[in-house]
Amino acid sequence: MSTKTPARTWRLNTLMALLLAAGTSSALQAQTAVPAPRQDAAQTPALPALTVRSKYEREDLPLRAPGHKAASGARLGILGATSIMEAPVHVNAYTRELAEDWSALTLQDVLENDPAVVFTTNKYHLLQNFNLRGLDMGAMDIATNGLYGIAPANAVPVEMFERIEVLRGPNVLLSGMPPASSVAGTVNMVTKRALAEPVADLTLTYGTHAYFQAHADVGRRFGEEQRWGLRFNGVYGAGEMGARDETQKRRVGALALDYLGERARFSLDVYDSENQIDNGSPGMFNFLGNAAIPGVGRLLAAPQGDTNMFRGTHGKYGNRGALARAEFDFTPDWQGYLAVGGSEADGQGLLFGTRAFVTGADGGTRGAIYHVHAASERRTAEAGVIGKFDTGAVRHRLQLSANVLKHEEGSYNTACNYCYDTNLYDPVTPVFPAAPAWGGYTTKNAFRSFAVADTMGFAHDTVQLTVGARHQGVKTPLVGGKASDYGKSRFSPMLAAVVQPWGDGVSLFGNYTEGLEPGQVVGPTYANAGEALAPRVTKQMELGVKLQAGELTHTISAFRIKRPSFISVDAGAALPLLADAGVQRLQGLEWSVYGMLTQNVSLLGGITHIRSQQRNTGRDTFGTPEWRARIGLDWQTPVQGLKLGARVIHTGAQWADSGNKLRMPAWSRLDLNASYATRLSGMPLRLNASVQNLADRNYWIGTFGDGFVMPGAPRTFRLSATVSF
Repeated sequence: MSTKTPARTWRLNTLMALLLAAGTSSALQAQTAVPAPRQDAAQTPALPALTVRSKYEREDLPLRAPGHKAASGARLGILGATSIMEAPVHVNAYTRELAEDWSALTLQDVLENDPAVVFTTNKYHLLQNFNLRGLDMGAMDIATNGLYGIAPANAVPVEMFERIEVLRGPNVLLSGMPPASSVAGTVNMVTKRALAEPVADLTLTYGTHAYFQAHADVGRRFGEEQRWGLRFNGVYGAGEMGARDETQKRRVGALALDYLGERARFSLDVYDSENQIDNGSPGMFNFLGNAAIPGVGRLLAAPQGDTNMFRGTHGKYGNRGALARAEFDFTPDWQGYLAVGGSEADGQGLLFGTRAFVTGADGGTRGAIYHVHAASERRTAEAGVIGKFDTGAVRHRLQLSANVLKHEEGSYNTACNYCYDTNLYDPVTPVFPAAPAWGGYTTKNAFRSFAVADTMGFAHDTVQLTVGARHQGVKTPLVGGKASDYGKSRFSPMLAAVVQPWGDGVSLFGNYTEGLEPGQVVGPTYANAGEALAPRVTKQMELGVKLQAGELTHTISAFRIKRPSFISVDAGAALPLLADAGVQRLQGLEWSVYGMLTQNVSLLGGITHIRSQQRNTGRDTFGTPEWRARIGLDWQTPVQGLKLGARVIHTGAQWADSGNKLRMPAWSRLDLNASYATRLSGMPLRLNASVQNLADRNYWIGTFGDGFVMPGAPRTFRLSATVSF
């Protein structure tokens, strides 16, 4: 039987032809209309003479902050490119230099530096899922240049991106609803562009145990006044990675074109990526019914993170996508923009379902294994107008936008549900089930919205007030008789303010934001069968302060989030009601910091404290550790071009089940890195080395589903060398 699916019939060249024919290729995101304030030269420490990184500065992006691990600003969707100090939300922006220091391969390697993030899937898993500010998010809900529906749907490669921006908390106004409707926040990937200086870099990477990778990054500007730009990133890697004796292959190709005119700017991004695994995977272990989860130092400890639970299996996940943008300056103060794009994904084999149910005190388990075929398509478009004007002494930045996102998805599997005996310390080789038959898409969502936001500056911008709202429509049509037609809409406001009473070095901020998740049509087992429930509205209130002390930038914020859920309610009748009556309440305090601690020592990281409770049951929310800490230091040594770094990662204890009976132990990890910039035959050469989990501890990295926990990766080395031609 052919494995070709409806998703595969949509080809990237067709989309590209439509984009180019429509003339909608775009450039720099329209949101860059409000650039972040630039730092003066005194604020940015001079780079060593032998470093090659200065050529990576882009004029259309907020400047890198001192230390070059984070940026001084970020794009906030409809609010545009905003400096961190003037952003009315808690946001961080991480640079490609941070990714290079850790020889990063995927988004997970970068987000491990963020104190608000914990991952809920194994390292090197084909699907990457994580928890941001206490709420879950998957790769499908990652944004690209401010738009959802473009990024790869599984493990997001970082080689084609310049910045990774992390905005915490629900914010449907800023970017609309993502395909899988996460309300955790926004993670936005900013693609690379050709720079003022040509780029021609070749990076070779070696990783434990025997993984080799080559990455070519080439770009330059050309034409009259260097208006045209071309940037290409190509990656190929293969070797043993993940579980013992498991092999993986990575392939990424990304092309970025742009044009910078006097009054118009255009860009086009296209990519194709594929991840492949053979002969195994780490496992997810279910401890429901057990007295406790084994922890570090106990008689029955967590297994080694590279224990291969599923030898003899294979899996492959491919993605391709395109995004075009155009913006035009009507006047110096008014601008219009248009963006259109889409992506497709197709995965087959051992994609998920790597599960084992622990039944014995000696680690005995019943194994489950799934042969999966999953596919999805996304289409997106946005148009808008940005204007700046004054009304008396009040300065305005007004933006109006209309957005549409269509998402179709299907997943089928052939399952072996807990059908064989194995052991989490000494696993056996299972029989991999046959491939499932493809049955078409089972999920079809259409999101349409119109948004408006006005940022008003008072008293010479020492007070900035943002008022905005998005009218978001959600429609889920009938698909193959498996669901009911659903269509609802919601008007979601946002109110935010930034006050700088003592100059640019101190900002007080606060916000009220909302997130949306689709409702549903009630099924026949409830008294209110057939009722179309309204979209679930998650609400956040946040207050905080931002402080620039020397060359450090601190953000401290306190927040409260209330997220509803549908639960059965006893109505005194034969059948219960399905109602929007469950509430998850999250209360937290966050501190994040970046910059130079001393003249030669940089600091990046922070601490997050979260308490999450299901108000209708009184129990704590499982999978939400109370404490998260990420602290990284880098020392520019007296040796020319040599830098040494260390990072401490701590995740506190957390419940692994909804009944609050299984407690997952806290864990800590020490990582080290080093880099050396020199020259080889006159060409700049940068050497990077890193080791994660230096002490080679066995620990549980996080939870995925009720009762499931995943082992963290063992000690892992990476070496890379970058030659600039």
